[in-house]
Amino acid sequence: MKRVLLVYPGYIVREQPLNILYIAAAVKAAGHAAAFFEVTPYRKRPLTGDPFRVMKAAFAAKVESFRPDVVGFSVMSVNYTISAVLAGVVREKAPGALTIFGGIHPTIAPEETIGDPRVDILCRGEGEGAMIELLAALDAGAGYASIGGLWVKRGPEITRNPLRPLLQDIDTLPFPDRGIMDPGRLQAELYGINMLTSRGCPFPCSYCQNEFLMGIYDGLGKFVRYRSIDNVFAEIDEVIARFKPSRISFSDESFTLNKKRLREFCERYARRFSIPFLCQTRPDLVDAETVRVLRDGGCDFMNMAIEAGNPKIRNAVLQRNISTEQIVTAFTEAHRHGIRTGSFNMIGLPGETMATVRDTIDLNRRLQPDRIMCTVYMPFHGTKLGEECLAEGWLEHPIDDAEIYYTNITTRHPTIPGRRLFGYQGFFDYYVRLPKAFHPLIHVVRWIYELLPRTSYSLPPLIRAAREGIISFVYNMKRFLPSRGFFMKTR
Repeated sequence: MKRVLLVYPGYIVREQPLNILYIAAAVKAAGHAAAFFEVTPYRKRPLTGDPFRVMKAAFAAKVESFRPDVVGFSVMSVNYTISAVLAGVVREKAPGALTIFGGIHPTIAPEETIGDPRVDILCRGEGEGAMIELLAALDAGAGYASIGGLWVKRGPEITRNPLRPLLQDIDTLPFPDRGIMDPGRLQAELYGINMLTSRGCPFPCSYCQNEFLMGIYDGLGKFVRYRSIDNVFAEIDEVIARFKPSRISFSDESFTLNKKRLREFCERYARRFSIPFLCQTRPDLVDAETVRVLRDGGCDFMNMAIEAGNPKIRNAVLQRNISTEQIVTAFTEAHRHGIRTGSFNMIGLPGETMATVRDTIDLNRRLQPDRIMCTVYMPFHGTKLGEECLAEGWLEHPIDDAEIYYTNITTRHPTIPGRRLFGYQGFFDYYVRLPKAFHPLIHVVRWIYELLPRTSYSLPPLIRAAREGIISFVYNMKRFLPSRGFFMKTR
């Protein structure tokens, strides 16, 4: 039996990290021990000295008490710095343990990842099978350098194994091990517990890594795979019995993609469960009949991505291929059937001007979603649009620290000053919720807000803390904006 410490280096706010919970379940099902460490309690960093020292001390104590043989990190680009810092702690406190980086960042940037001296192994793509093979090899004292999906570093030598075929029967996976987490993290997304009923998204949006993933998995199995409804319902039964959530949140990227399956799912769900559910999907996959099926099935909240209010930005730049009329129909029908809505939006996109930023605000004003999220665009590796922007020199600060995701401007936009993007991101909800007669006042407050540093990158700790406090105040004041009687912190 091997001991595996699994690390989630991001902040658990909207939903639980199912990817690493699936790995934990697979590890335990194979007869090994697993423990979990996450960094959300250490989001507020010390005002003096090493900003990571409290996090590192807590992690060091976990490593020393658990004594892992393997320490696995689920790594996104925005939490690479924290992952590397904590991997350094493993080197110090458990030098005999293997560090393995998995997740989207090692998948899209494997050479950069395996080149880090703190990384022994990386896993590209789905990790359950590779992790179990690795642990079996370690248990048997056998070699593991040839395991599919892994890149293995032994001194100066690196073995780069090809990807494993995609797991086609995802019913064979054990349910995510939610018990490994602090129970307080299981009520994240609108007070629900999230789960997946499928894997894979078929849409090649230019700002998303799906097109890259479909490319590297070409010929390695069907990309979009569904769990059986019976399997999903068995997981819901377990979740309700153990954790008693107030709702279920389905994290599938396009929950309404398969209309036949959706109808069967919702009809059976309504007969079996009384707990409401949340889902997310694309507006072009929603019509009046779809909304009726969802409502009758128990759905009371839908998240949908608008991204850009300007059709040219949305379709020519982002490759969404969704019309404004489809967006209006989706949100209108949801509200007409009593389903609350959330919108995802981005500003600071390539080709963006202040006129197109206002188009996004105006479309949200027209739709009045119950929940609004707005980010400033970041050019991620592994995305078509991101690679173009990176080649053009957009990036000013590394996208490797989770603090930056919502309220830090890492890019130099060709036509819109970074401070302006920072201000409009912070006050996006205000422009949407309040009547236009209030907009001159919002402009004034926003101009003052824009005096803050537009990024926390390399700021002295006291200034960073002051900036964070002001941003939190602006966000918390959103609870007083006119709405449908519902507030959720959107940062």
